[in-house]
Amino acid sequence: MNKGDSEIMAHSLFKAGFAETVSDIEADILVFNTCSVRQHAEERVLSRIGSIKNKLKDNCIIVMAGCMAQRSGQSLLEQRLVDIVIGPYESPKIGEIVTEYFSNSSKNLFNSQAIEDFQPRLVFDTAHNMDEFPWHKWVTITHGCGNFCSYCIVPYVRGSLISFPSEKIIEYVKNLTLKGIYEVTLLGQNVNQYGENKDIPFYKLLEKISGIAGLSKINFITSHPKDFDENTIRVIRNNENISRSIHLPLQSGSNSILKAMNRKYTREHYLNIIEKIEKNLDVFSISTDLIVGFPGESRKDFDDTIDMVKKINFDDAFMYAYSPREGTAAFNLTEKISSEEKINRLNTLIQLQRKISKEKLMLRINCQEEMIVERISKRSGEEVMGKTFLNHPVITPGIAADIGKKIKILITELKGNTLYGKRIA
Repeated sequence: MNKGDSEIMAHSLFKAGFAETVSDIEADILVFNTCSVRQHAEERVLSRIGSIKNKLKDNCIIVMAGCMAQRSGQSLLEQRLVDIVIGPYESPKIGEIVTEYFSNSSKNLFNSQAIEDFQPRLVFDTAHNMDEFPWHKWVTITHGCGNFCSYCIVPYVRGSLISFPSEKIIEYVKNLTLKGIYEVTLLGQNVNQYGENKDIPFYKLLEKISGIAGLSKINFITSHPKDFDENTIRVIRNNENISRSIHLPLQSGSNSILKAMNRKYTREHYLNIIEKIEKNLDVFSISTDLIVGFPGESRKDFDDTIDMVKKINFDDAFMYAYSPREGTAAFNLTEKISSEEKINRLNTLIQLQRKISKEKLMLRINCQEEMIVERISKRSGEEVMGKTFLNHPVITPGIAADIGKKIKILITELKGNTLYGKRIA
């Protein structure tokens, strides 16, 4: 989502007549697009601003955009750490806002609307592609989230879920293919909840997009277990150009903690989804998010998470120690374990998942895969790296001319945590 929003802002700045610089110290405008999901993310932004501020040109203005701007922008302006703050739903107008700043010599602009006042604007740009890969495009299908997980700041800084019209999304993706785009990633805080405005449900949108001529690969993130249904699995099964890599955040394996998190599903429900995926898809990978040390987590609750990880055998997982976010329902809950115990639990989980991830990669040896070549390998100019439809990076012999091509490979070995293969078509 952050990358998609950054691309929208870049488009707005291009339209306003600004050009991208090669380095920070050459810039007249420096934009930080921020996240507030975890405290560490905000601390990194402040550290980055502090470390670079004295190196910038005298007339360079610092713009903070995104969720951190929405959450604490006024305070940052008062501290004179930044010159302009722009909330998530004002970011498509960044070009206009910065132009106004220069024109009027206004200082300390705060363009972060009250959540209840904004009307998100759908920005579909085919003229500029800021993605690392020229064949790929981020496609935002929803903004905001109304689930109010008790640990999550997103609904408070991005507002309630709003789905953009399916007809416009489909038309946009068709136009992208005419511009040479053949891989898209559908974005939303919860893509499975798409269509809350009485539009078509997510699985039908996914099905329609998969039928667009010229699309080689379709990804989607992020899914929510409470809304992930068999219709979506069926659409994936019936369309080869949809990635078989499914990101499905579990967060905890304990029913009591899931309830405290307000996740609105149980471990049994989650296991039922996995069972349906196994029944319908011959090949797939499952990645997830996991939080340890949520307030009230007992040793048994943590053991339940470990049990789920062992049962499901995730291909990959993003694992975190609980980070309190002021303004969320969980912020005032008492944490019953020490920071040391929280980190010990996290390390135990990480070690287990690393072992499982390696075992899952070993199972891919001697399997045929399809992948889009992304770049020359960092280790050898005679090898290339790409990601398969299971989202596994693979290195195979190749040259620069292969970049952007969809090829078939045979996985031959695993070195460390990296798969290697040979091209077969």
